[in-house]
Amino acid sequence: MKQCLLISVLMAWLASSMAFASSISEQELGEVLIESRKQLYQDPPEQNYTRLIAFGLDTRYGVFVRSWLYFEIDMATQQLSRQVENEHAKARHEILLKLRRQIDLE
Repeated sequence: MKQCLLISVLMAWLASSMAFASSISEQELGEVLIESRKQLYQDPPEQNYTRLIAFGLDTRYGVFVRSWLYFEIDMATQQLSRQVENEHAKARHEILLKLRRQIDLE
């Protein structure tokens, strides 16, 4: 009984991972990064980054997404060091740190 359950769970996981793998591409990752950057630099920054998080959790694209996040965090940190009272930069910095935690802790 347990073996049947284990096999069915593994089959479902395999099917879902194959469906996800075939539905994404490097071009889509680039589009997600561009869209996420647009959202970050809006006033006020938007909070919906589910596609970016999905790419960040994928082992094939996670390193690239993390590198992009670290670069954006560094830029926001530099801007905050020059403009301490910039609320937009503070909000962007907080969002980026939250995104990094969500991806790193999953």
